[in-house]
Amino acid sequence: MNKWKVIIAVFSVCLFAATAAESQKLDPFSIKQLFEPFPNVQVVPLDNGDAWGLMYADVYGKIYLKRATDKGWKREWELTSLGAKIRRFFVLDLDGNGVVEIIVATAGGKILIYDMQNYSNVWENVEMDFKEIAAMEIANVDDDPQYEFIVLAENTITIIDGINKNQQWTSSREFKADEMLVDNVDDDEQKEIVLNTGIVIDSKFYNVELEWQKAFGERIIAYDINNDGIKDIIGEFSDYSIRVFDVKARREVW
Repeated sequence: MNKWKVIIAVFSVCLFAATAAESQKLDPFSIKQLFEPFPNVQVVPLDNGDAWGLMYADVYGKIYLKRATDKGWKREWELTSLGAKIRRFFVLDLDGNGVVEIIVATAGGKILIYDMQNYSNVWENVEMDFKEIAAMEIANVDDDPQYEFIVLAENTITIIDGINKNQQWTSSREFKADEMLVDNVDDDEQKEIVLNTGIVIDSKFYNVELEWQKAFGERIIAYDINNDGIKDIIGEFSDYSIRVFDVKARREVW
């Protein structure tokens, strides 16, 4: 009888230990939620979705991809020779061909694309010699199916076709900003290019829809906070204060 009590006790301890270990496993959903506020950290799929990893840019201008394993993080890939800090990076299927790419923009003016399957460099903006990039987004802003690069470099906005890498448009006017978003923030069909300095540009006709006398914030997102079907611009400042702006009504909501 004592023998069985010992066996049951040992089994219970092992089951508890296994359950505890299982609960400590890295979870991509909780990790993604944790790093949601940080644009230069992304949870990315690996091995065609059978595994996952965490990609991040550090303060020295380097990018690391760590693979999540049962024994913790394992270094999968690193990019350490860019010579400038990372302005933004994106992980997406740029060409719509089922192959995921890594798109990197540096403060020093480089845009580079890496194949996610073997991490080889497949394109670089050699013919577009930007001296610096202040902000960049990737979005579909016209009627074709592919993405476009929206780049604010040397106070000029340039839109680049995501497949053939041709320049589709370059602004004749200068703009200043250090963050942008591309989203539909009014009641028309097309998206707008929103600069955190208080400027909203129509992405179809490229005209300035709004030029507010105040900045929207140092960091901005688009969200329908009024539940009226139209996204508002929510900006955060360095003192953690918030400004909410309605583009359609052309007024501050909060």
